[in-house]
Amino acid sequence: MIGAVFLVILWTIMYGYMIAASIDFGMGFYLFYGQYLRREGRFYAPLQRWLSPTSEFMNIGFVLIFAAVIGFSPEILLNFQTPLVFCGGFAIVLTVVKGTFFAFAELLPRGSTASRVFSSGNGIIGIFIPVVLSIALVISEGGFADYGTGAFHAFVRSLLFNVYFWSVVLIAVVSIFYISAMYLVQFAWKMGNEPLTEHFRNYALFLSMPTVLASGVVFLGLESQNAEHFSAALDGLWPFVLSLICLLAAVTLVFLRKYPWTFLLVMLQYFFALYGYTVSHFPYLVYPDIVLNSGLSNWAKSGWFFVFSLVISIGTLVCYLRIRCWNVADQKHHE
Repeated sequence: MIGAVFLVILWTIMYGYMIAASIDFGMGFYLFYGQYLRREGRFYAPLQRWLSPTSEFMNIGFVLIFAAVIGFSPEILLNFQTPLVFCGGFAIVLTVVKGTFFAFAELLPRGSTASRVFSSGNGIIGIFIPVVLSIALVISEGGFADYGTGAFHAFVRSLLFNVYFWSVVLIAVVSIFYISAMYLVQFAWKMGNEPLTEHFRNYALFLSMPTVLASGVVFLGLESQNAEHFSAALDGLWPFVLSLICLLAAVTLVFLRKYPWTFLLVMLQYFFALYGYTVSHFPYLVYPDIVLNSGLSNWAKSGWFFVFSLVISIGTLVCYLRIRCWNVADQKHHE
């Protein structure tokens, strides 16, 4: 029972961090792009209300993920020290640097050269954090056992020549821009900012096709990296089909300018995709070296895990986004 509860909590943290971090990282990059590359600072100014120090505290979510995974299976730390230290350590450094840049950008006078440099760094670094964290996903598919406790340079070299790694990097980066653009459409619409809504509507529609293509590339990369997981994913294809249906429905609503339910569909899109990936990956935590116990693995493949993870993860994320929106609205009111 404890293991089942822990698994649902861990999965909720992973899913919630994926969506919430994508919004924050994407919004930071769009703000940098709009203010300093397009030089349309006033047009993109509403995005600044979303970004706040609380965003940076949210970035410790990945630390909780690593701690939970290691607590769930200490064997991972024993057998994969090199990848975990590289992945976790690099992500922590990037997160600290990003938070520092954000703090200086807020403290320094707006429009100054130093403020622009720090704001640019905050926007750009956010794109690299999910890329670094995606290394853990690649390791879980196997093929890195020989580098588990070996030299860093050998592991990095093996990673850079891995096709699946680059396919995961592609979907991670594309998803940041797609998720944040889809959210910004609804965000701008709720604020009553029609020009900004139309602007990000165009971005969201444009990014929908690369998102589909990147998802296909990940499947091809998975086939080359772990044929057994690829076969299991094909056998349990229904979550991925539902994910595609949610994407098409979300894009259709954006095209028709029907925004109220758009981002909920995006959340469901990624929920089904991550659920399908997770369940088809079991019973392996790291293929084929570390295996989840059979009882917990069977429970994770049952309908109960689906129901609990759906209700808790979507419910938690909706509450988080609503609270953030209320804070933004309150800030706008005081301005």
